Amino acid sequence: MNNSIARLFRNRVPAVLVLVTLLSVAGNTAPVAAVAAAPDEPRTESVLMRRSGGLTGRVEHFTVDRTATNRYAAEVLTTTASHRFRVLRSAYLPADPCCDRFTYTVLVRYSDNTIKTVTTVENTAGTPQVLLDVIQSTLLAGQTERRAQPA
Repeated sequence: MNNSIARLFRNRVPAVLVLVTLLSVAGNTAPVAAVAAAPDEPRTESVLMRRSGGLTGRVEHFTVDRTATNRYAAEVLTTTASHRFRVLRSAYLPADPCCDRFTYTVLVRYSDNTIKTVTTVENTAGTPQVLLDVIQSTLLAGQTERRAQPA
């Protein structure tokens, strides 16, 4: 009987350890769903995003507010109200901002009249995924206003 228990542990424990390790890694790398603001947290009223630069130096504004009805707008409003977004630094900028990349500035207005502004440059290492998600969803959801860059 003792030999069968020893054999069971010898044959199964490494497999169980590998499985537990894989599950814990998968749990840490899976995308985190947007979470609504806690009841005592202010809700997002509007998001204004400015995209500037690129090859042509154009400036575009994208807006999302509570009147928008598409799913991307709902994602923007929910994600910007989350703690993950509210704790972001004001800027995620590269050491070398050259080479025709877009600069994104996201300005969020909350129900308590506070404003949060976060700026990043396209393809900047270390930009948090929550900010990249807000930028992508705002591009898909927002009303656009284009302006030519002054010469």
